[in-house]
Amino acid sequence: MYDDDRERVGHDATDFAYYGLPNPKPRSSQRRDTHLPESNPLVGHDAVIGYRSVGLSTEDLISFIESFASLRASRVKSVGHSQYALVQGQKFEAFTTSDTIRELIEELADASNYIDFLAIKLLNIQHTIDLALPDCD
Repeated sequence: MYDDDRERVGHDATDFAYYGLPNPKPRSSQRRDTHLPESNPLVGHDAVIGYRSVGLSTEDLISFIESFASLRASRVKSVGHSQYALVQGQKFEAFTTSDTIRELIEELADASNYIDFLAIKLLNIQHTIDLALPDCD
């Protein structure tokens, strides 16, 4: 099925440049999740950089929210389109209430797993910091 974003919405996929972001390049690895960028496209956003240095302004926070919305939209256009788009309409439109609840529970389980993964990574980062900087509180 041909899907021309430029024709339909005036640009190709997510308009990262509109939000001052680099367009993420697909991973070059052989992993199956090739739809993911090599690095997060939001890592260079002014709000992220400002948070690490001088703090973020209201404008940067608003821009980040808009950029994150753009990233979510790009996921609907790519992965979501291949998984949920029908010839006419979207798969979720045919979901019963039970289907919707089951899908949400599965998404919550996935999100919870990612939180566990992040906890493990953060605890390992903390361990590395404690080894490198033992008396730095």
